[in-house]
Amino acid sequence: MLSLNIFAAVLLVAGFAAAYVLYRPRAGVPAAGRYPDPVARSAARERMWDSRAWTAEVGPGDTAARVGPRFRGWFRGGWVLYLLGALLVLIAGGALYRSNDDVHVMAVTSFLAMSGVAWAFYRFTAARLALDDVISPVQVIAIGTATAGAVLLIAANLNSWLIDLGGTRLAAGTVGLVEEGTKLLVPLVLFALARYRDPRAGIGAGLAAGFGFAVAETTQYAYATASASGPDFCGGETADPTAAGVVSAQVTRVFTVSPLHWLWTGIAVAIAWRLWHLFGRRGTLGAVTAIVAVMAVHSFNDSSVTWGCGSPGLTFLFQVLRWAILVASYLVFKAAARRSTPPQLIGTVSPGWTPRRL
Repeated sequence: MLSLNIFAAVLLVAGFAAAYVLYRPRAGVPAAGRYPDPVARSAARERMWDSRAWTAEVGPGDTAARVGPRFRGWFRGGWVLYLLGALLVLIAGGALYRSNDDVHVMAVTSFLAMSGVAWAFYRFTAARLALDDVISPVQVIAIGTATAGAVLLIAANLNSWLIDLGGTRLAAGTVGLVEEGTKLLVPLVLFALARYRDPRAGIGAGLAAGFGFAVAETTQYAYATASASGPDFCGGETADPTAAGVVSAQVTRVFTVSPLHWLWTGIAVAIAWRLWHLFGRRGTLGAVTAIVAVMAVHSFNDSSVTWGCGSPGLTFLFQVLRWAILVASYLVFKAAARRSTPPQLIGTVSPGWTPRRL
């Protein structure tokens, strides 16, 4: 445990230092000016873009904003290749693990597959928000590395302490505060140090933090599941797993559980950074409200695992609810993030990524 904590501290310090040092002030892209209002759609109206965000200032214009066709640019950004790569890693690594029962194989497989799925989502989002104009891939990796260290050093130890203190129900009820607080730690400290304050850079930093958390936790779960040392949410003994069961659990986690980490953090930063940019301290109430709401949803989602204990029917219904939360979380993230879609992409992205309310 001590060696893991030391390793985590190194990741946290090194990743944070890299993110801090690598930051360079960037001019807003595109330049400030009036552009066709994406909200007006068919009306000839212009809206002010202050070089970093759309503002409330509107006026008459000569042309209406273009609206891209549905699903336009769906495969832009090369994200599909990263997703396919992650799937191939899971297939090959899972087969190898079933043949030799070496848990390290499953851990490496989980690490690589989770990283691939995370990077696929980042390239998907970056292509729709032009994130590369405001934050570089190396900076994203640095923030993700720092957050991975924070996961192992802070969140993992706090969750273990809460389980020992009051059981899995207490840990599940407080998980939103613990884990969302840990994920937001690095982006918020960087923001306080006047780094990555552009709303789109904030989205990139928030997603990076979610990626770091997801990769670290998913890799840890490979060991916990294989050794039957993970928490049993219904208070019983954790069953000894089979190799096939471990692979199945990790595949489920990679595609349907861990993505919630970056979606929830993405929602919080997309709202908070934009409000702070536009309104300064006056935006703090809205920013904090968004963060607290995300924490509450996270705790609700994890606590629901304990509510169906002893009833297969209720267990299935709550599982369906968690799948619905995953879909809803993506839709809310998209609604919050698309408010930062820059002028040069209006008409080139699909309507789903065009601002609707500003």
